[in-house]
Amino acid sequence: MKVPEDLDGGMGNSSAHVSDKLLRIQRDIGIVLCSSSNLLTSLERLLEAILNIGVIDCAGIYFVDEETDEVYLVMQKNLSEQFIRKNSHYTSDSIQHEMLEKGHVFYGPCFDLTDNIPQDPFTNSLQGCGVIPITYNGKVVGSLNVASHTHDDIPSEIKDFLEAITAQIGGFIARIRSEMVLEKRQKDLQNLFDSIDDLFFVVDMKGQLIDANKKTLDRLGYTLEELSALGLLGLHSEKDRGKAIAAIEEVREKKHASFSIPMVTKEGISIPVDVKVTLGKWNGKDAYFGICRDVSDREHAELLLKKEKDKLQNYLDIVGVIILAVDRDQNVITINRKGCKMFGLPESEIIGKKWYDLGFSEEFSARGRESFTKMMAGYRNVMEYSESSIVTATGDVRTIAWNTVVLRDDDSQITGLLFSGEDVTEFRNAEAALKSSEEKYRVVFNASLDGITIHERNDYRLLDINDRGCELSGYSREDVLGRTAEDIMKGKALFSMEKIKWLIDTASEKGFVNAEWEARKKNGDTFWADIIATSAKIGGKDRVIITIHDLTERKNAEKALMEIESMRKKEIHHRIKNNLQIICSLLDLCSMEFDEMPVVQAFLDSKNRVMSMSLIHEELYRSTDMESINFADYIRKLSAELVSSYSVDKDIELELNVEDIFLSMDTAIPLGIIINELITNSLKHAFKGSSGKISIDLQRNDENKFILIVSDNGVGFPEELDHRKSTSLGLQLLNTLVDQIGGTIAMERSHGTSFTIIFDENGRM
Repeated sequence: MKVPEDLDGGMGNSSAHVSDKLLRIQRDIGIVLCSSSNLLTSLERLLEAILNIGVIDCAGIYFVDEETDEVYLVMQKNLSEQFIRKNSHYTSDSIQHEMLEKGHVFYGPCFDLTDNIPQDPFTNSLQGCGVIPITYNGKVVGSLNVASHTHDDIPSEIKDFLEAITAQIGGFIARIRSEMVLEKRQKDLQNLFDSIDDLFFVVDMKGQLIDANKKTLDRLGYTLEELSALGLLGLHSEKDRGKAIAAIEEVREKKHASFSIPMVTKEGISIPVDVKVTLGKWNGKDAYFGICRDVSDREHAELLLKKEKDKLQNYLDIVGVIILAVDRDQNVITINRKGCKMFGLPESEIIGKKWYDLGFSEEFSARGRESFTKMMAGYRNVMEYSESSIVTATGDVRTIAWNTVVLRDDDSQITGLLFSGEDVTEFRNAEAALKSSEEKYRVVFNASLDGITIHERNDYRLLDINDRGCELSGYSREDVLGRTAEDIMKGKALFSMEKIKWLIDTASEKGFVNAEWEARKKNGDTFWADIIATSAKIGGKDRVIITIHDLTERKNAEKALMEIESMRKKEIHHRIKNNLQIICSLLDLCSMEFDEMPVVQAFLDSKNRVMSMSLIHEELYRSTDMESINFADYIRKLSAELVSSYSVDKDIELELNVEDIFLSMDTAIPLGIIINELITNSLKHAFKGSSGKISIDLQRNDENKFILIVSDNGVGFPEELDHRKSTSLGLQLLNTLVDQIGGTIAMERSHGTSFTIIFDENGRM
């Protein structure tokens, strides 16, 4: 670009002549900026033109980062390396940024502007400088910085020229910044594409593979060119290609599909994958997106789980009680070896059969079917303990004592019942024998597999104990015979005085009582026991017989079942959390396909709603019981995520006053979405300026109800808008979810906007 001759420092020419030269430079700069295709080259030419006016002998152009407000040097002329190292970047709290933010123009000595001047020959001779903000649409987007080694002050004509130039190039600078932001977003998109942990590939409408992420190339061992040349069918073995062709046809017909077909790596290794194909846009054209989840680890985990289940089944087969599980339709779904032997049928003939067709008496079957319906409806204490007679394969009639446990799924819905059946035939026969023969009574009494004690009703004195009772308790017969209430209170018993008193008194009143307690032996060891107290006449006197059955084996079996169930729940929450995070990433990815802000905002709102649910499952995964979460921790994470997502150009203060309150998943998920909607509404609509405050308060009141208050100090909710009748999706969702948790919602418009929601966990619809 041709520029006029230098303007000397003394301004020997007339002012009109100088002005003409400056106008020509300004005109030529405008022509270059409009005609050049290389934006950074244009900046370089701009600086070269400015240096040709004589007084100014070094210059630089700085950009203001839209996200961080930090200031960066993007182009310079005649600056020393030491100066560039120390002055190429200014933070958002620096004096340089403060001056630019206010839009002030600075002219004066260099040392008045900054004390960060390096000690070198170049900077030691710097005298006057100028900082002229560059604006676009009323916002500072950068600055033109100039300096002189010869003049303390820059002549007024040159000042006017510099300010006219900065006014002219504001739009040009904004265009450069936009292109740099676009380039950064494209890099971020590529990084996201390559960071997806699943195999991800793109296929055009003709079936040609056109792109794949790094995970796909690394896992399969091909380059992108090799994959494209190989084709989709080449990724599968000969025996699986028929399935692959059928899957491709399904995709073409339905535009989406899910299937599981192993893929073969370049080395010939087969890897199992779950594939989901959807239709989308790639580089502005229709294309199919394929997400393939490598399930090798899952299949390995399933194999390990099967082994654990086999171990559990082996354990169930060696315990001395019948283990029987039935579904909601009363079909048998599990039975152990003891049960098969007792009913005299192989497992294959019992599984799927109605439990009441296994050989129970007609009376017990009828009563059991009636009680089963009540237990499925949620009634408690219905046949939790019961006894029945069954006819074995050899024709014997056996008496079985059944303990029943309700089975529930992850949503606490009843799925069936688990029965533990103990053959108590001998014990019941022993009770009958006591009436007729003391000798027979003693034999049966001491031969019982359960501990048995006999007590006086009035003073709880222990009259007798069998051998098994001594073995279980660790006391000899001499230790406890004649034991008084005072001895019991001193700890000379398996149970406390209160428990023994309750057993004997209740059995005396009702004839029979059952309990399951932890017992303490003489040496301090503990074990769980099933206790049955029965009122009976012995020797013509009213007594109470207590039987103690050691539940150690059954408890171990239940513990093993609970551990497997805990692992399963943990895995489910982990997978749900991962899937929801993938959905968030996909929503982010999809939003980049659109320029319209309402569409992009809708994607962002949807992403944040999914993210609020994902955090619930992450907290459940980390919790100890996997049934409830500390909602205070959840609010902190959710609010921080939302402020980070929405307040890029705003300074939003979060004020949290939340108790450590634990909520179940059924309440936490809708409440999390409610908080998401309220915070999002404040961030989007409440603050017209660049700062504000959002407060969240969650407490429990005297009525044991929860009070949630979300407020802001913004412009306030519009008077003409009723939040209960709004057509806004967010407000409709807010009211629906408040109803779902059985709560009430109220709004105040003074000093900003405040929403108050009162609810309790028992009030859900």
